[in-house]
Amino acid sequence: MDPQTQLELSKLNDADKKELNQILANEAQKSNIQQMVHQLNDVCWKKCVTGRITSKTLDRNEEACAANCVDRWMDTQMGILKHLENMRGH
Repeated sequence: MDPQTQLELSKLNDADKKELNQILANEAQKSNIQQMVHQLNDVCWKKCVTGRITSKTLDRNEEACAANCVDRWMDTQMGILKHLENMRGH
């Protein structure tokens, strides 16, 4: 951050600093979600779409594989979150 920006940020009152921090946290969370979705797409595509694409839709096996892949990925993410919550509680 350049010195001018730092000086301007130092002029913010506490409420504005809190709001700015919340905005930055929200943007970081959006970025993390986008990265996770990109990773999910990459993993499930590589796992499930192994042949050449010859139509506008996935074949039945590819579609079932992709749905299962997404479900397992979501289950894993939820399991990790629960585990982290339990760790915080102890």
